[in-house]
Amino acid sequence: MPVKGYDSVNLPSGLYVKVKTLVKARSDLGYRSVTEFVAEAVRKRTEEIEKVNSLKSQLE
Repeated sequence: MPVKGYDSVNLPSGLYVKVKTLVKARSDLGYRSVTEFVAEAVRKRTEEIEKVNSLKSQLE
């Protein structure tokens, strides 16, 4: 069961291992966990999409 305030998602095993390895090997990036990495990646991508949507609506 997820921690309060969190939901869970499934990642392909290979992707999870890749991120976990990166987080462990590159502490200089500032991620303490796979969760932190994935949360930031999702946040950045949703911001990109929202920005594109905003620009598209301005052009219409």
